[in-house]
Amino acid sequence: MKADTTTPGSTPHLWIGVPAVAFGGIGLEMLLFSVGFEYAAWAGIVGCVVASFILFYQAYNKPRRDIVSLFVPLYAVLIFIVPNDISKGLIVQVFYAATITLLTVRVEKLFNAPKQEKRTMKQMLNDYIGRIEPLLAEVDEETGHAVAQSFLIYKFGLYKNAVERCTEALDLLEAAEPLSSSALEDALLILRERAGDLARSRMTASPEHTFSEDDYEYLAIHLRPEQVEIPATLDLDNALILLYAVGVETSPDDELALEEHQRFIIQILESYREKLTA
Repeated sequence: MKADTTTPGSTPHLWIGVPAVAFGGIGLEMLLFSVGFEYAAWAGIVGCVVASFILFYQAYNKPRRDIVSLFVPLYAVLIFIVPNDISKGLIVQVFYAATITLLTVRVEKLFNAPKQEKRTMKQMLNDYIGRIEPLLAEVDEETGHAVAQSFLIYKFGLYKNAVERCTEALDLLEAAEPLSSSALEDALLILRERAGDLARSRMTASPEHTFSEDDYEYLAIHLRPEQVEIPATLDLDNALILLYAVGVETSPDDELALEEHQRFIIQILESYREKLTA
């Protein structure tokens, strides 16, 4: 997944200050020169140097930084401040001011887009857990433990026992106050059916239990219909992720055991990376 993690950092329209200060200093120099002021050239020099530092500030605060623009103040000091054989006259000043004006426009146009960073699957899992917090808050610790055990026993390959644990968790859900969503119940039904098939060494092409449209907001993996190759596999993967999230967040006794299997959940999410980022 990708998300904007930075935003343009420079002050809006700051770039206008670069040509304004640079050419403003040159204009003041010409005005002072016309009245015979002895040090008129310094007005243009100061304008170019100060404009260089404005460009540096502009470039430094962009999401992506332009190395050339960041070194502009150094060029200004070497050209105009440090004694050398380079002319510091009006023509050089105008050329320099035009150059940094082009640079500041370039920085504003090419380096102002927010930086795109890839979201890791672990971040996606954490975001998902945060998203279903309202559902998690409705699950008591006893039910959370039963859900966690259903997941763990299935993961250990004890499919017959996993069927029994899923049934226990479903009984606890039925005895408790109804949840705001049937997603957890459907996840347990999906896992129980799959565990039952594996215990009998068979595979049902069209499972009886699936997630409903009402469960959609509580599922981690959302795909367009044309992206779904095997609906039953997607349902099982979403069920495993949901049961893991419920267990790790609502059953303190199982938290460490579940976290050891976090990599398994990450691998499930990784298998959908291309489709999720398409």
